[in-house]
Amino acid sequence: MLQQPLVERPPVDAAEYDEAYFLCASEGYREFAASRGRRLSARLRKVLDLADVRPGQQVLDVGCGRGELVIQCALRGAQAFGIDYAEAAVRIATEAIAHYPAAVRDRCQVLAMDACRLRFEDASFDTAVMSDVVEHLTPSQLDAALAEVRRVLRPGGRLVIHTYPNRELLDVTYPAYVRRVHQVMAAACRLLRYRDSIIRPDVPTGPIFPRSEHERRFHVNEQSGASLRLALHRRGFEAVRMRFWQPAAYAVGWPLRLWALDLVRYLRPFSFFPPLNRYFCGHIWAVARRP
Repeated sequence: MLQQPLVERPPVDAAEYDEAYFLCASEGYREFAASRGRRLSARLRKVLDLADVRPGQQVLDVGCGRGELVIQCALRGAQAFGIDYAEAAVRIATEAIAHYPAAVRDRCQVLAMDACRLRFEDASFDTAVMSDVVEHLTPSQLDAALAEVRRVLRPGGRLVIHTYPNRELLDVTYPAYVRRVHQVMAAACRLLRYRDSIIRPDVPTGPIFPRSEHERRFHVNEQSGASLRLALHRRGFEAVRMRFWQPAAYAVGWPLRLWALDLVRYLRPFSFFPPLNRYFCGHIWAVARRP
């Protein structure tokens, strides 16, 4: 029997990514509002650390958003290019860069461009980053974008990817384990007539991982570690290193019962480390090399 082809969700129109998205919803917006790119969220700092940007390098940020990674690469002495297909992103990034000294501005360039059709020469860059981009591209778009990134990277060039959420957490860990913990907790709360801001009976217990409106609207191609590795190998990348790392979720002084709850439902801190992190950490990081 012939297998039916998978049906992709429609691509997200660039106009959907407006100023409100980048300034009020996209990862790191609080740090950007306070510093115009001088301070980064923990997630974006991790991307920058993995990129290991050096002075004199040519760096490409695919889906640069507000431009803070472009700015940070320029501050480290690299020639940094950011591309985004959303007009709001290009405008916000250009305005942010304008507040920096001329020496930094001269090393930054932000362009309106489709990741599937990069207008750069072959072997132009030492490093490329794709932070919170993969899940926003359909499978065919992702395949085309990875092909283009490989083309513009120099031999030995590095590609750093961050994507969220991890499908293993959504499809395996949550339905098989986390929601069961929630079911027990909800039943105990009803039996004991107990409820506070953390331990309460209305935690999610359905079989489907609860999604934010943002994720339902913009995420068209969420990944597992295995699927992302396969996508990279398919486009000729090698030496692919996958990491599963969860930025700190709690502020200092949060209640002990919150830590106790997450010890039970997410096995933290043990699930920060292999092999549990592959199934309990929501964030996937990949570092790959063009041969």
